[in-house]
Amino acid sequence: MFKQLLALSILLLVFGAFTGMAQDEITIFTTVGGYYPDEPTENNPNPPKMMNTLVAEYEAANPGVNIELVDVPSNISGDQWRSTVFNGQNEPHIIVNNYIRVWQEQGNDWYVPLNDHIESPNPYIPEGTPGHERWADSIPDVVWNTTYHTGSGNQYVVTVNAVAVGFFYNIDMLEANGIDTAFDISYSLWEDWETMIGEMGALAEAGYEPLALSMSTATPYTYNWFDGTSLTSMYIDHIESWWEPGASWHALNQREFACAIQNGLISANDDAFADWLGLLADFEPMWVDGYATMTWDEAYRLFITGEVPFLLGNAASNTLQVNRDADFNWSVSYFPPVTETTSPHAANNETAYLVGGFTSGFTVTDRARREGIEEQVVDFLMFMTAQPQWGRVVSDSPRSIPTQYGLDVPEALSAALAFLDLPIRALKDPDPRLSRRYGEDHRRLMQEFFTDQIDLETLIAEEDRLMTREARVVIAENEWSCDFQME
Repeated sequence: MFKQLLALSILLLVFGAFTGMAQDEITIFTTVGGYYPDEPTENNPNPPKMMNTLVAEYEAANPGVNIELVDVPSNISGDQWRSTVFNGQNEPHIIVNNYIRVWQEQGNDWYVPLNDHIESPNPYIPEGTPGHERWADSIPDVVWNTTYHTGSGNQYVVTVNAVAVGFFYNIDMLEANGIDTAFDISYSLWEDWETMIGEMGALAEAGYEPLALSMSTATPYTYNWFDGTSLTSMYIDHIESWWEPGASWHALNQREFACAIQNGLISANDDAFADWLGLLADFEPMWVDGYATMTWDEAYRLFITGEVPFLLGNAASNTLQVNRDADFNWSVSYFPPVTETTSPHAANNETAYLVGGFTSGFTVTDRARREGIEEQVVDFLMFMTAQPQWGRVVSDSPRSIPTQYGLDVPEALSAALAFLDLPIRALKDPDPRLSRRYGEDHRRLMQEFFTDQIDLETLIAEEDRLMTREARVVIAENEWSCDFQME
């Protein structure tokens, strides 16, 4: 009987051990953006590969933890993909995200606030290096301040990258048409917006479609970029009155912009707003036919095949593609400033404004909390983004400019550093200014105006109704007070 009981006890212990092991098995799903280790192809013979190494190292040090890298489909928009996976509750535990999207979506409780985590030590950062004692110290305050969500008081994003957009340009094509390719100012081919329009217009008269970009529903980003930076320039004398108390120059949050509308500090009926619409109307003839439905990949092909001299793209991540595919001499320029040569409302404007900067980082999703593995998920995020690991990722495939202390900028991305010295645009993409609905309706109205479906008077009336309505909705939903702004 004793032997039988002993054997049964051993069997139960063994079974319990296996059961415990099964219970301890954790799978963490994560997206890694452009660093996903694709299989080599003819068009992409050297894809990123360092993430596989990091995963193997972490799994070896954490038995029972499995890391699965998720490749986000390229045939649907990021918004559609996130909506699908979150509504189906099969979202990855870690997602590469743009902070302005997170601001829009945080009301859905999709993301875990990281406030307490970033105040904790990061054991994967070497002792004596910023971030070892306090994770947040590994990244400059300006990055955290940019991505901090004032409405909720939460930090949702760990941003280890910086990006900057720009005009890729075909040096050979421009010089063949007698256009000087030396920069007029430190960051741009053109000294001002008028000079840019003039030179692109000369190319149009020579029979070229000057600029490839996308304004499609799936990839409206390139249009969004200059929508925000040029509008910032037109309100340069007024924007300080929109800020929350004590703020310095920054990208306006939803509350500030919504309250500026409600308090009459900005309106589609303003002369400055009308001048801004005229600025974009003058720019639109320079864009390739079909931009309203064209994907960014289609725009890219027009540039690479030498059909257009300019391409608006990401001066960080797209540099590797252009370098790989272009069989001509090329470089990259930033937007010129909008000055009094374009509008008296920009008379006191002295600079262009940065599109990009500290926009994209990693978020932890509610799935980690639902499954009770938040601490393990954050631990892997600490490991992956710590300087020793992230430095290897960026060196393996330079696709963005590292923000962390102690990491060098890859040579391939050094040209974009001058862009990052510019002040951030105060008015971001149309969507996060107020709401995604505002962004979609605003772009629709602009397309109808550009394609002569509506006239300027109708555009202004419709835009005024849209801004007023969405500002009222956003303020009511968040129960915001607008008393902080000057009348």
